[in-house]
Amino acid sequence: MTTPMNGSTTSTEPPLHAPAHGPPASPAGSQSSIPGSRQQAVQTRRALSPRMQLLSPPGSPPAGLTPAVLSGVVPPDPRYGARGRARPLVAYDAGLPPPPLAPDAAGWAVQDLDVADTVTAVLDRLTGPLALGTENCAILRRRSERLLGWLAGFDGNSWEQRWPASGADAAPHGWAEAAFPHHDKAWQRQAVTGGVYQLIQARVLRPSYAWLLLCRAGTALPRFLEVNATEQLSELRALPAYQQALVRQRCDAEHCLARVMIRTGKPLTGLTGEELLHYADIVRTSGRHRREHLAWELLVALGVFTGEAVTLRAAWSAKGNTRQHSVATLVDRYGIPPGGVRDLLVDYLRELKPGMDYASLTGLAYRLVRLFWWEILQINPSQADLRIDPRTATEWRERFAVTTDGRARREIHSTLFAIRGLYRDLAEWAHDDPVRWGVWVAPCPVPRAESRAAARHTRQQKARMQARTRTLTPLLPAFVAASNARRDWGTRLLAAARAAGAGERFVVDGVTFARARPHPRSHYDRLKASQLWAEVLHTEPGARAVPRPRGRVNISKLEEDAFWAWAIVETLRHTGLRIEELLELTQLSLRHYTPAATNTLVPLLHIVPSKTDAERLIPMSPELVTVLLAVQRRAKAGDAHVPLSVRYDAHEKTHGQPPHLFARRVGTRHEVISIVAVRNLLNATADWAALTDNDRPVRFTPHDFRRLFTTELVGAGLPLHIAASLLGHLSLDTTRGYTAVFPEHLIAAHQALIERRRQLRPDGELRSATSEEWAEFEQHFLRRKVALGDCHRPYGTPCVHEHACTRCRFLRVDPAQLARLDEMTANAEARLVEARQNVWLGEVAALEESLTHLRRRQAEAEARRTHPIGEFM
Repeated sequence: MTTPMNGSTTSTEPPLHAPAHGPPASPAGSQSSIPGSRQQAVQTRRALSPRMQLLSPPGSPPAGLTPAVLSGVVPPDPRYGARGRARPLVAYDAGLPPPPLAPDAAGWAVQDLDVADTVTAVLDRLTGPLALGTENCAILRRRSERLLGWLAGFDGNSWEQRWPASGADAAPHGWAEAAFPHHDKAWQRQAVTGGVYQLIQARVLRPSYAWLLLCRAGTALPRFLEVNATEQLSELRALPAYQQALVRQRCDAEHCLARVMIRTGKPLTGLTGEELLHYADIVRTSGRHRREHLAWELLVALGVFTGEAVTLRAAWSAKGNTRQHSVATLVDRYGIPPGGVRDLLVDYLRELKPGMDYASLTGLAYRLVRLFWWEILQINPSQADLRIDPRTATEWRERFAVTTDGRARREIHSTLFAIRGLYRDLAEWAHDDPVRWGVWVAPCPVPRAESRAAARHTRQQKARMQARTRTLTPLLPAFVAASNARRDWGTRLLAAARAAGAGERFVVDGVTFARARPHPRSHYDRLKASQLWAEVLHTEPGARAVPRPRGRVNISKLEEDAFWAWAIVETLRHTGLRIEELLELTQLSLRHYTPAATNTLVPLLHIVPSKTDAERLIPMSPELVTVLLAVQRRAKAGDAHVPLSVRYDAHEKTHGQPPHLFARRVGTRHEVISIVAVRNLLNATADWAALTDNDRPVRFTPHDFRRLFTTELVGAGLPLHIAASLLGHLSLDTTRGYTAVFPEHLIAAHQALIERRRQLRPDGELRSATSEEWAEFEQHFLRRKVALGDCHRPYGTPCVHEHACTRCRFLRVDPAQLARLDEMTANAEARLVEARQNVWLGEVAALEESLTHLRRRQAEAEARRTHPIGEFM
């Protein structure tokens, strides 16, 4: 041991807080941040002699720090800030060590260096990419020496181990003030934070996501990409998805990629989907929204995520617990003990699975396992087969009749039918395979009398649905008009807001708005805003109130909601689609067909298999074509194609094939409108229309439009089997349940009964007719004379055929007009020949029907001429 001239002591032993030997140097050919010549020099020096370092006197700060700096562990940040405001939640990885570093990683070799060599390595790595001058290099050197000297006072074998040991990783808000209390000025604290990010850019430190999310980064994260992903960054910024995103969304995506690269220590091309999913989970559980969805899509487009889903949402669902489970999992999730019945239920559901969709299979497993067998085991834990004694079956029916909260169970028949189906299938299958199924055959514990009550329940349910349909039928025109008016209002509101500058006023339908200015403290002021906001200054009396959440109006969202509500209403009422089928419409659903007979284009809407696995084609009316083209233009937003959007079916646990039509942009991602959002849009339209029935507000559900569509088709005379094909029903009885046709024959008979009773009244109708009533009565009989004879339409009834007399059964043809009938028949036959030659199929059908009535009238006239008195009088 020797004593140098400055009074300190030198030794060949390592100091108390000196870092021990860390990981070995990177192998030959690895991509390191230290030049090869410098690595060789460091290894040669260490091999010749042990490291020589200065020992600090007891109580003195580590080398590189001023005496005012303390080396104590930084305490974690408190939950509340200096002004009493709650701080954002710290992510759950705060203070945890980073994942293991690969031997060929860029920061592997630098972990074993001392302060001086690490500072040199940082300068070598950052000087070129950042184009640092002499002054900036000196600043970088001072910052690195200060921070590395402070970290050298903590235990650990590498710089990455000393960082969490210092406590700074768990204190992203206050670590700089606690570690450097003499830095009381803002620029000094910013210099400390900037020094840490410079070490991060040089791959020396890998803080947690919690620290990276909460510590102010400024331009450090984009510079990290410029230093560590120079080539890939230019390719990423040239992608169409990057170019179409807003500037703030691009920044968030780049920050996301930089954080994942920092934490994992990998290059951009080495990232995996699991690592980005882990980051997304940390972001979500800490209550933040950093738009990692765009980062995922960029990596997919760049080719880094080969084999991954196109969107983060699809990958998250596919790799989480929201995917389809096996039959054994569906049975075991309810906690029944292993045994013969458990295996039987698994085998039974496995036999039925090929002919059922996943949602139906899940429901059947719930009814058989949870509502039936689990309850049986609660009553009789020793039950080992399906032969249930009467006492247990009776107690089970009593337990099943009420829910867990003590209320009467509303829907019981589906479970009873499922249990009877289980016992019946076992009895039938036992004939084909008695060894496998015969041992489980037993009497069914559900009596036939209880299952017969399902017919009454079905009739009651059908009556309620038809009563609701009859209530909504007269209100549908007002609801549609309100939807159109709301869309028009949203369009005019957005146009007026775009025309106004920041802070300027504009008036729409009696409401005075002022376009909101961007927040003065926002660091996104220079960037393009994604939505337009306004403040309501004045509302004139009688004007419609505008919803103002948090005191402001989101103009963009109001216009978007109005458009999608209009599109959903128009599509549902013109097609009668199920809500799942509506949301599964894609750009490929719009088809067309050209019949060879007419050579005209017929637009068709292709419906993918949904509930019944039966695809179908629906002819589109011009109104529906207009709506779907508007939806398509909206989805494209000026691009050549509809953006990709993945729809997750919560019932089937599957993802639909993009691109979907009914999808809108949510932040950086393009998402299909959810079922809950559809219901909210319809409710908002109903509130706009202010519809009531017996002073109660009326709501339209998506399935109401399906019943209204069916009722309109059948009421207009469309055959029931054609309506069933358009709706995708496999049974005509299902279609009959959807119709609520008013019984016109019953109404006519009842009106005739009223008329007969009115004739028998002694006093009410015996008064003298007024002059106006008598004049109207006379005019009725004066207007009975027509060209072909006399009109015998009853008094007080309208002309239902709109004066097309040849088709009317009330026409009594004059035999003297037979020549006129012959001329009309010859004219119609000539026109029919011309229509058939020109393939005017619509004209052909109309002329054929007209000729049928003309020939009938000719026969009546001939009969009246030959038999003037008889049945034709």
